[in-house]
Amino acid sequence: MSKYDEIDFEKVSLQLQEQVEQDPHNVKLRNELAIVFMETNEYEEAFFQLQAAAEMKPSIQTLYNLAYFYFTEGKPIIEATSNTKETRNFEEETEEEESVSYTWKIADEEAINVLKEGINLTPSLENLSNLGLCYYKKGMLPQAAECFYKAHQLRSSNNYSLFPLLSYGICLAQLGRKSEAREVAKELLFLSEKEEEALEADIAEIYYILGDYEEFVNIYSKLDWDFYSEAFLPTYFYSLWKLSKTKEIEELASKTIQRKEKEMKEVIQNPEEEEDFKEEYEEETMEEITFIKNAVREVYEGKAPIIDYKPQVETRCYLYGCFRHANSNPNYFSI
Repeated sequence: MSKYDEIDFEKVSLQLQEQVEQDPHNVKLRNELAIVFMETNEYEEAFFQLQAAAEMKPSIQTLYNLAYFYFTEGKPIIEATSNTKETRNFEEETEEEESVSYTWKIADEEAINVLKEGINLTPSLENLSNLGLCYYKKGMLPQAAECFYKAHQLRSSNNYSLFPLLSYGICLAQLGRKSEAREVAKELLFLSEKEEEALEADIAEIYYILGDYEEFVNIYSKLDWDFYSEAFLPTYFYSLWKLSKTKEIEELASKTIQRKEKEMKEVIQNPEEEEDFKEEYEEETMEEITFIKNAVREVYEGKAPIIDYKPQVETRCYLYGCFRHANSNPNYFSI
């Protein structure tokens, strides 16, 4: 059991709430209280603390935390409803009881605005890349590409992430800036190998978007498919088909299906495994095998799989100040 598993978050929450009441303008306390509220699944309360902190003292910490919450959780919308209850005495008037409920809404626009404000204060790899992510989700590729590029320029010992550069390359490919996209892909392959990041399969997607199936196959043919999900296979099958390499499609599909069937048989015949687990494993494996067979069929029909690229959210932690990670820690353990 890790140290944070021993924390009584309910107790910590009550004590932090008392401290915030005594010192309501202390944004550090509000940030810590928001994190604890999230540990106790009180997301509405967490949001209100983050929002208050950002309004009181806009800073790289408070703005980033609020923007990240907007992006990952959305925003709560308060809905007041009235419930009419009949009293026991029929001569008395009915009573109106008002209750409050919340509905959660996507808040990408709010995240963009807050991230912009934070970038104006202090640009960082995290807030620039996440702003690019928001633009990407809205289909604003030129703006997204610019943010991802600027984020990569801030790569340092604090954050060595290659994902901003990967997202930049994907944007360039989707924008039809072919020569620039290829240069980025080459740089990514070099850095990925140098730093042992194993991002080859992701980088290859740049070539797939460009329609450079030969280079895509060149990368994918070197992957160890025992460690890759079947979800990666359709684009590989299609690229092989475009290069008239149907023999390779059949061999890989057959080898993968046989491996999955063998693994499934071993699980089913294992007397130490629970029956529920065996049934679930068998069902999942059969679904995977069906997926592979359908992928081959659709490729032979000429259907090109579409890459649904999702930029990586950049953060060294869920929130600045989280006690679980390397950011400055609130001293929960002494409470």
